This record gives sequence, structure tokens and C-alpha cells, in this order.
Amino acid sequence: MAIAVAVNSFTVPTSTQPVVTLKAIARHAGLSLATVSYALRGHPKIPPETRDRVAAAARALGYRPDPRVAGLMAHIRGARARPAAERLAFVWVHTPRRASAEHPYLRAVFRGAATRAERLGFALEEFWTDDPGMSERRLQEIIVARGITGVLLSPVLTPETSLALDWDWGRFAAVVIGNVTWVPELHHVGHHHFLAMRMVLLELAKLGCRRPAAVVDTVIDDRAKHAWTGAFFANHPEPARARQLLHLHDPARPRGLAAWLRRSGADGLIVSTVAQLSAPGVRAFCREARLPVATLRWPGRSQAVIGGIDQADELLGAQAVDLLIAQLNHNERGAPRQPGMMLFPGQWVPARSAKLTRGRGNAGGAGTGS
Repeated sequence: MAIAVAVNSFTVPTSTQPVVTLKAIARHAGLSLATVSYALRGHPKIPPETRDRVAAAARALGYRPDPRVAGLMAHIRGARARPAAERLAFVWVHTPRRASAEHPYLRAVFRGAATRAERLGFALEEFWTDDPGMSERRLQEIIVARGITGVLLSPVLTPETSLALDWDWGRFAAVVIGNVTWVPELHHVGHHHFLAMRMVLLELAKLGCRRPAAVVDTVIDDRAKHAWTGAFFANHPEPARARQLLHLHDPARPRGLAAWLRRSGADGLIVSTVAQLSAPGVRAFCREARLPVATLRWPGRSQAVIGGIDQADELLGAQAVDLLIAQLNHNERGAPRQPGMMLFPGQWVPARSAKLTRGRGNAGGAGTGS
């Protein structure tokens, strides 16, 4: 029941329903106040059966957490030093230890996640699904035994577009980094490939490119639900010619790329990675034709001889931690009924050398391959 109270000609509904406190839940469940507080936050020190008991008592009493108080307490817990930091799992999925330690993209993602976790008072512990003698169920048992309920699932470099682990997901809050599909589907944080392609096309348009061609990695485009190709068709300056100006590139078969580029009549080139410029004859043709070239994955300052999209890999790791901790704070576990996806488009980074930004009489922010 609600009573309407008039205040300066405004009508404000006021609920007469009594506030259900943690003390009331503790009395109803026959538990201590501290146990109830930890259980409602999904703390790993509380056994699952006790958490279920507290949840049942809260439902019976009609308990609803105050979102402002919950936010304040989360801020306080994150700001203060923890003598023994709660651990989160970073699970390297189908990624050998050496690759996880050496691959620039993977290290940047992990660095962003580890930095954000530490700042919020958590410790990030690494696990590998493909370690010798490791099974999926065995890895789950190890993570559960260590009292970890929050799991980050790494990006993958393998060609699969769909992945699964034989886990009981009801034990965990989980976030996937990247666009690969999971079964069951989980929350994701990833790169916004559609907006990135659109951004590159706009930058090439500033150079006067009316017929830009694109070389797109088929594995990444499939994993991103054809976001690159969709954006290329939707935003190309000459939509009727867009299909003839798109080359679906199989990394295992790089030959023929230069010949296709010569036949295309393109006045600019987009590559999904700088490595595609190493296909036989491609760099030489780009120099000869003075084609403006841009990449959908900027190679970093040490190699920034062409313009491209900085995909903000560290940001992806950091945002994945934020999304994971939000689930833990709200005691959310298992595969969500409505999975969420946070996508970030990255930023355009111009080439470092003005000489390399000149296309056929034009100057601007995209560069030619060197």
C-alpha cells in the first residue's frame, strides 16, 4: 500500500512497507549478521547451502537491497587495503602458456585485467585449460577448491567461432573477453569491429578515397558475426562496387592477394592486420601505386608506419573485471538469462610519418605500407 504525500504541488508516493534489515534476515535464518552479509555478497567463504538458506530467508521477508548503500559499500571495500585479497580466476582457454606470456595482444588484455583487479582489492590468478594432464572438470575442481567464484575467460587465438567448457556454471560468475560465442552464452566484453571498420572508411574518405578495398581475416570476421564485412558494405562510398573490393583472406593461403589488388582498381587499402601486407607483392604494389593504407589493428608505436585502430586491449581486460565484480557484488552466478555484451570501438591513430600518409596527391591520417 502507498500513501500519496503532496509537497509543493507535487505528489510523491510513499511506501508504508517496512524495511527488511540484515538483522531480520539473520534472525529468520538463525545465523549471525556477518554470515548473512557475506552470503548476500556471494563470498566464497560461505558454503553454497548456507547462501541458499540466506537467500530463501531474504525472499520470505521481501528483502530488497538498497542500491545506493550497495554501491557505497562496494566502493569502500574496493578502496581499502585487503590483508588477503579475494582471488579471481583468469582462465587461458586453448592457449599454451608460452603464447599467453608472449603474444602482445594477450599480454595487454591480461595486464589491463590484473591492474584493475589489484586496484579494486582483488588478486588475479592464471589457469590454463590445455596444461598437460589437465581436464576441464579437473580445472573446475581446482578453482572451486581455492574458493574462487569469479572467472574471466581469455580471448582465443584458435580458429573456433564457438567454445564450451564442461563446467557447472552455477558455481561461477563469468565474463568472456572477446567476441567468440560460448555455450552456454555468457556476458562478454569485446572490440566493436563494426564501428572500427566504419571509422577507418571515414579516415580514408578524408584522403579522397572513393574506391577503398579491404582485406579481411575470415576467422576474426566470422567470430565477430561478420561485423567487419557488414560495416564495409554498409559504409562504403560506392556500395554497388563494395563486394568486388572486399577480399576474404585465409591466413593459411596468402598467395594471389597482390594480383587481386591490382585488378580491383582500388584507390586505398584496409587490412585487418599489418601481417597481411607481407603477402607476396602487396607492399611493392602499395608503394608503386601510392595507395593510402590503414589497418583495423594498429601495430603499436614501435611499428606505426601506417594509420589504424588502437583496439584498446588493456581497456577490455579492465572492463571485464568491472563486469565480473558487479556480478559478484549482486550475488549473480551461472549463465545469464539475457547475456550482455560491452563493445568498445577503439581509437583512430594516424601514421607517425607524414611521408607515408600521402596517397595519389592527397595527404591525411592513413599511411601507405612500407
